[in-house]
Formats: sequence, structure tokens, C-alpha cells
Amino acid sequence: MKVLLFAVAREATGGRGEIDRPLRGGADLSLAELLQELGDTYPELRRVLAHARVAVNGTYLGTGSGTGRRRLEDRDEVAILPPYSGG
Repeated sequence: MKVLLFAVAREATGGRGEIDRPLRGGADLSLAELLQELGDTYPELRRVLAHARVAVNGTYLGTGSGTGRRRLEDRDEVAILPPYSGG
């Protein structure tokens, strides 16, 4: 699976804009588990994840309790989009 990181999320990972995270051997992974893994690997990313929006395959996910249980597949693209402002 591909994880895309934008703005301060990219900065929190040392400038990595994309992370390849393959699912090996049909391993099962939830969105919550992926986000936990990313926070463990990149501690600076934890505070960003607390406020970021997440999209899977171009679809923004809600904040409901079932969101974190969403199962991910190897072909999925997960985008981490921190809050931003503009005008």
C-alpha cells in the first residue's frame, strides 16, 4: 500500500512524501493499526495524526467509530492531510 503525506505530515517524517507499506503474506491491517504504526515509527507524526484528515483511494473518511476498523488492502492508497488554511 502507498501512504501519501502532505505539508507538516511530510515534515514530521523527515521530508518523506510517500511511504510504501506492503502487506506481506495476506496480512490483515486496519486503518487504526496503520496510523498507530506510523506514529510509532515517526513520533513527530503523532501530533499531526491527531488532527489530520485521512483519505483512502481518494475518498475522505468520516470521524465515526468504525473508521479506524476499516481493513486495508495492498493496492490501497492512504493520504494523510493535515489541517490547512488558505484563501
